[in-house]
Amino acid sequence: MGIATAEVRARAIAAYEAGNGTQSDIARFYGVDISTFQRWLQRYRQTGRASPLPRGHNPSALNKEQMLQLDGMVHAKSDMTLEQLHERLGVGCSLVAIHNAVKRLGYRYKKNAAGQRTRAPGY
Repeated sequence: MGIATAEVRARAIAAYEAGNGTQSDIARFYGVDISTFQRWLQRYRQTGRASPLPRGHNPSALNKEQMLQLDGMVHAKSDMTLEQLHERLGVGCSLVAIHNAVKRLGYRYKKNAAGQRTRAPGY
């Protein structure tokens, strides 16, 4: 089961407060674990809201300005490695973040005939 909607949570809490069963009965009826229902009930009593908390993701490692700068670097010299892009960009993020940003910009890595990733000269 995914995240329960605010409506389902509100109905479960209303059923419990109306005396339609114990916490265990209500949790079983709505198909959730007792500890989950208790957490819903506790949050409802503390905040007055039954809806789930907003979910989110970590912010992007690069802002719009840095993405434009990265796009310009890749466009100007498309054979740069991730390490070189990372160095020239001068941001404190991982190579994976640079890789994901390059992918978001729509670029792919070139491969040589043997199927290996190309490397910059001297590596």
